[in-house]
Amino acid sequence: MPEPEKARDSSNRVQIAVALIGLLGVIATALISNWNNFFPKRAPAPAASIASSTTSGSAAAKRIERPPRDPEPPQQDSEHKVHSNGHMVIRATYLYDLDSGVEQEAGADFWWEHQTMKTWFLTPENGAAFYVVGPVKFESVKWSEMERFPYSTDKINATEGPSNRIPAGTVVAYRTHKGRLGKLIVDDYGSNLNIRWRTFD
Repeated sequence: MPEPEKARDSSNRVQIAVALIGLLGVIATALISNWNNFFPKRAPAPAASIASSTTSGSAAAKRIERPPRDPEPPQQDSEHKVHSNGHMVIRATYLYDLDSGVEQEAGADFWWEHQTMKTWFLTPENGAAFYVVGPVKFESVKWSEMERFPYSTDKINATEGPSNRIPAGTVVAYRTHKGRLGKLIVDDYGSNLNIRWRTFD
């Protein structure tokens, strides 16, 4: 074959190779730019939502498992307004007013009388009267009962020993010198008494 023909064939092959390379480049560029269209990414599992649902379900389970709260205990004698109530320490030989719940001599309702180191009495004062209910729950003594109790102005023996009528846990109902009804409970018995009282209007 003549030399010019060889040169022409060689030139044609180079042109074809260049054209093929160019075509491949165009295809590659198109493929890269449209990669997401050809091969779309798979969405990841919604882990946060699952965790949230699990947490919510767990919380709901806890709410279901939690035992219901006990209802508030009903207030006894709620139809009567409380005039005064609270805790007091009754000191030996002192006098106390149950209308106001204070230690005072004038207008006292009782005297925590100590005749000797061993002989003690709860002594009514100024016309106040008392009735020993006994070892019952404080809230169990109702107004309807307090209205009917046979109150007395007699001294109540509180001497330590078998003759003591007001050991710890004893409820005593009373009518104050102003005519109000109420109740007290001896929480702690000794030379000094610890009591809770509630006086009604």
